[in-house]
Amino acid sequence: MKTYLAVLKKEIDIKKLEKALQKKNIKLATHYKTIEVVKLESELPVSEKDFPEYFLSVEEDKII
Repeated sequence: MKTYLAVLKKEIDIKKLEKALQKKNIKLATHYKTIEVVKLESELPVSEKDFPEYFLSVEEDKII
């Protein structure tokens, strides 16, 4: 399973985001409220193009 970090747009409803993610089998693992970033887990690639109404950017979390 891959992990992604996504920067949220302003004024996002986390509950709606979570439901949208679940439809595509993506798990919202953590929400960092102060910096408006979420950690996602998914077997398939995730892109900001998949959720343009929610994310400014999405990057794969690469563990070094």
